[in-house]
Amino acid sequence: MVREYGVNHVGLLTLTFGVPGSGRGSEATRELREQAKDLEFVQERWHSLNTNIIAKRYPNWACVLETHKDGVWHLHVVVVTKPDIRTGTDVETLTNYKLLPWKRRGKHLRNEALAAEWRALREIACKYRFGRIELMPIRKSGEAVARYLGSYLAKSFKLLAGGRKSRLVRFSRGISKQFTMVYSIWNLPNLIYRTRLKMAAYMLNFEDYGDFADYFGPRWHSYLGDIIAGIPVPFKFKKGDFENGVAIKILRDYSENPFPHLDADTKRQLAAVNSALLQKFSDLAFDDVADMRWRESRPVEADNIDVGPLTADDLQNELLAVSDDPF
Repeated sequence: MVREYGVNHVGLLTLTFGVPGSGRGSEATRELREQAKDLEFVQERWHSLNTNIIAKRYPNWACVLETHKDGVWHLHVVVVTKPDIRTGTDVETLTNYKLLPWKRRGKHLRNEALAAEWRALREIACKYRFGRIELMPIRKSGEAVARYLGSYLAKSFKLLAGGRKSRLVRFSRGISKQFTMVYSIWNLPNLIYRTRLKMAAYMLNFEDYGDFADYFGPRWHSYLGDIIAGIPVPFKFKKGDFENGVAIKILRDYSENPFPHLDADTKRQLAAVNSALLQKFSDLAFDDVADMRWRESRPVEADNIDVGPLTADDLQNELLAVSDDPF
């Protein structure tokens, strides 16, 4: 987002639940925050806000859900702003949370575009019952924000009940189209498996192993799995190498240039895998049913994409009473 739109047009929007004007410790806010411990409740509120406000106001966005220590969920949303909200804004002071609130809220600290966004967001907070709705320009870089939100995402994921299927990160359609998420690295075996997939993709001159389905169909692993498993990974990792990032660095370097790490036997093994992959590609990519496999592999809407404003069919007016109340 920062590379495409520029750091001056990307901001971090933080949303926490509370009843504006009622006070932090009010009964109304306490009841609302109790409701906000339910992830389904929070997801419904986000869908309402995104449909009516976020998707219309900001060209692209990425949303991460995080839970407080008390179990109350809140949202971090990276948004693309149409005006420049950074030039002329004292980002360092605004984002210095060690200062007292009144010391980092002066009008001289923000430019006119950011001030206008704050005024509009205060009205939204009242309507959608967010006690805090704060938009800040990017302080350092897109990479820094990614690490910041990634840590929240990892923490929240680990707090979920085992086996629960939840969407803790979601994206606007424009961003979702640029990448796919098929595998998650949460342990060393998965990392090694993805390393083999990456190397197999290089052997076939694919940009990424996500291209396997385009050429081999949705059942590509049944055709290639045994061959890919033969790619040698000549490393023995110690306990903690995955957690501290050592294994990630070693395997990344290995996937990009494996030969310095291989002896004569493993080089012959890698060459045999390369030959088998090319042969399988020749056998399957251009056979009589290749076109059918290609059609089956066309991507469909993933379940982490919010698809924009509701249509009349989505509302099902004949079944549900329509209300102006956003909750």
